[in-house]
Amino acid sequence: MSNIAAAKVVAEPVHVSQRLPHDASAFTQGFLIDEAGQWYESTGLYGHSTIRHVEPRTGQAITRRELKPRYFGEGLALVDDRLYQLTWKAGRVFVYDRDTLRHIADFSYAGQGWGLARCGDALVMSDGSDTLTFRDPNTFEITERLPVHRAGQTVDELNELEVIHGMIWANQWHTNRLLIIDPGSGDVVAVRDATRLAAEQPDSADVFNGIAYDRAADRVYVTGKQWAYVYALDAGASRIGVSARTSQRCRMPAE
Repeated sequence: MSNIAAAKVVAEPVHVSQRLPHDASAFTQGFLIDEAGQWYESTGLYGHSTIRHVEPRTGQAITRRELKPRYFGEGLALVDDRLYQLTWKAGRVFVYDRDTLRHIADFSYAGQGWGLARCGDALVMSDGSDTLTFRDPNTFEITERLPVHRAGQTVDELNELEVIHGMIWANQWHTNRLLIIDPGSGDVVAVRDATRLAAEQPDSADVFNGIAYDRAADRVYVTGKQWAYVYALDAGASRIGVSARTSQRCRMPAE
């Protein structure tokens, strides 16, 4: 994508088709929906961090596992039947059985943990910088790095991640923006703005953060830290930016 084309990428408002309840006490850090339509969420804050299996109709946890008080939960990803949960500053990623939330393994990494998503056969991770790292799910070792830029300028504070139709979606911390990133070039090829959604939240709410994709229904959902709602975006939102994709690296094996 040329700098001239990237300069034309403007933040368009998101369009919502449905509002669902969200646990307004949940400091959402990671959010995903598995192939069976089951919802999972990672929440943060020291002493309050959890991983939880969520009931979409109520926003409440069906089952949950609390992290030790020294850990601040962050991004969440699913590979096969394993859930991977980052921690912010502890340099640990915890691996759980998807069905029981039983802890089965953990790995270490350098630096901070922010967002995490499955990208094809790999994991893609953000750490608050302008560079995403691709990691081996079996070792959590870095296999590749991807600097992210928009109109020729680096883009940092990349936070929660989701991969949708081979494109990397990211919340940008301290903003109400969704960035859609080409995994081949690192270009931000589309931007969506959720300011109107943020305005609907209680005074206690924190920032926009949380992207999940229901592959079976082809539907994108978004939320925020301590938000009162989860929002289903309009049909077709999942295809935003796909025409600009230059790489197949994040396509799922079944796609």
